Order: sequence, then C-alpha cells, then structure tokens
Amino acid sequence: MATAIKAIPTLYGKEARRFRDLADEAERRYALRPKRDITKEPEYVAMREMLKRSGF
Repeated sequence: MATAIKAIPTLYGKEARRFRDLADEAERRYALRPKRDITKEPEYVAMREMLKRSGF
C-alpha cells in the first residue's frame, strides 16, 4: 500500500513577491551586522583551555 505524497506549497503573485522581499531584507541585515571574533568569547576561551589541559 503506497502512502500519498503531499503537494509542496508554492507561492504565487503578491505572496511570492512579499516572501522574496522579506528574504532579501533579511539577507541585507545579515550582511550588515557587525562581525564577531569568536576567539574572544569566554565560552571559546574556556573550551580551548579544557582542550589544552586534556592534551588535544
């Protein structure tokens, strides 16, 4: 007995344009955010110290 395959929802018209605009805006905001240096984070420093003590 086969299981029915559900249709993939597809956006058309205004909904598709709105979705694309929101996706483009999110991508722009992501590109403009300040870059973080993870090596300065306290969690990263603690992890490196634990690895160093365990011989890695």
